[in-house]
Amino acid sequence: MRVAVVDALARGRGVRYSTFDVVGAGPRVVAGIAETLGHRVRLLTYEEAVSGGLDASGVDAVFISAMATDMGAVVNLSRLLKNRGRDTVVVAGGPIGFSWRQLLSRTGDVDFVVVGEAEPVLPRLLDALDREGLEGLKTGEVPALAYKTGSGEPVLASPHLHASVQEITRFKHWSRVSLVYKPVGVYRYYVEVARGCSNFYRPILRELGCVKCMLCRSEVLEARFRCPANIPPGCGFCNVPYMFGPARSIPVDYIREEVEGLVGDGARRIVLSAPDFLDYGRDWVVKGPLTDPCNPPANVDALEALLSSLSSLSVFERGEGVLMVENIKACLVDESVARVLGRYLKGTTIHIGLETGDFEYNRDVLGKPIGLEQVARASKLLRDAGLRPYVYLMYGLPLASRKVYYKTLSGLKVLAESGVEKITLYKYIPLPGTAFEKLGTPVLSGEVSKVVGELKKRIAEYNLNLKKQLLGRELEVYLLYSGGRFYGYPVKHGPVVFVKGVKSRGFSGCRAVVRVVGVGERYVTGLLERITAC
Repeated sequence: MRVAVVDALARGRGVRYSTFDVVGAGPRVVAGIAETLGHRVRLLTYEEAVSGGLDASGVDAVFISAMATDMGAVVNLSRLLKNRGRDTVVVAGGPIGFSWRQLLSRTGDVDFVVVGEAEPVLPRLLDALDREGLEGLKTGEVPALAYKTGSGEPVLASPHLHASVQEITRFKHWSRVSLVYKPVGVYRYYVEVARGCSNFYRPILRELGCVKCMLCRSEVLEARFRCPANIPPGCGFCNVPYMFGPARSIPVDYIREEVEGLVGDGARRIVLSAPDFLDYGRDWVVKGPLTDPCNPPANVDALEALLSSLSSLSVFERGEGVLMVENIKACLVDESVARVLGRYLKGTTIHIGLETGDFEYNRDVLGKPIGLEQVARASKLLRDAGLRPYVYLMYGLPLASRKVYYKTLSGLKVLAESGVEKITLYKYIPLPGTAFEKLGTPVLSGEVSKVVGELKKRIAEYNLNLKKQLLGRELEVYLLYSGGRFYGYPVKHGPVVFVKGVKSRGFSGCRAVVRVVGVGERYVTGLLERITAC
């Protein structure tokens, strides 16, 4: 078949407001599955698809990869596609799949929604479409597929499935990124190294029906799957364990082959992606599923083997490319972990989730057994090893009292002393498949709202003061011309740079050095010093 895959990740209602340089792994996974199975595949961005770059009448099926927050973009794109070609099959998937009922209720232009991981579903769906077409497809025969019945009622064929590592590695991920993301070298390409999460703790809340059986804290790792109250596993605000199951690590050779394909096609910034990079290889040393977030410790040998193999690729040895990782859990960071990460990832950012400064709240309400002391210790170790720690905090969380936010406020000094480069404060949003989904969005009381306001102010001041330290310094960036101006994306990640002094649009995609001449809370301004590579 002729298959199109559309990257609609982080498009919200149809416009991308942040992380412009991020390319998620999901659309490439879907394109790779279809291509491995022998179909003719084209991958394109949401912007190209909506602007007329996708002739729906010229393809048999369009797969839209999106997040739960991209509902508006998917509804908009599916309507456009059906207007261009009524016979085109439109399939949505990715994290938005867990909002299947809402999505199918909002639009009649999405034919199917793949719920959960693609590998167990897409081969059967593509085969059925190829043999029988849309009208003849017996939807009940394809698992984890949502669709509308003849009466218009959204239904789900079966619960979602978790792919084994063997299923995942059966397919070669699509890597011809220069055809889609231009200029190709600017973007951060996410490469999946582990799927799922090791945190199978749950919130211990009577509001959720918890009977305090403590199975989610059991030393028997498999017992953590069971919950008499049917509370989804993991942090109360996060749906990764529910969607993707326990952490499973991808073999080094498979990851290296994918990275080779990407850098061979011009990619220069590679992010080794996992809900927690330090889960990598931990599932290889436990009996049963990896459902404990902090025990056993990180598999340093596995981390070393992966980073060493990738770093030996010539593009990284010559300094033409950079490897990065994103999220880690603080409880897995020790001296040996910091030493390995510092050896291969020096100068890059690394993100640590704290959420609040109240350990008891984190452990019992959030289901996250990690607190301020662990995050501060991890940040210091990583900073001393040459990395740049970023820390996540959240506000608006269910059952978070004034005391929780006061503890978070007082913890800012501890984070500063540990060398945290940036603190990101997120607003809590209920997501499908999370323990907190049914609790809704809390309304902040006057007293709590006042403390949250002070927290926002202090964090904004903290980030701005650290950016002021960049004044006069040189940063190496990739240049991107868009909307009448040049932006600079730091090679090893960091604040977006508004670049002045670039005289030709032809420099878009080039690597350059800029000198920082101004700062804001979310950006810096830089003056072009020199072009280093094009």
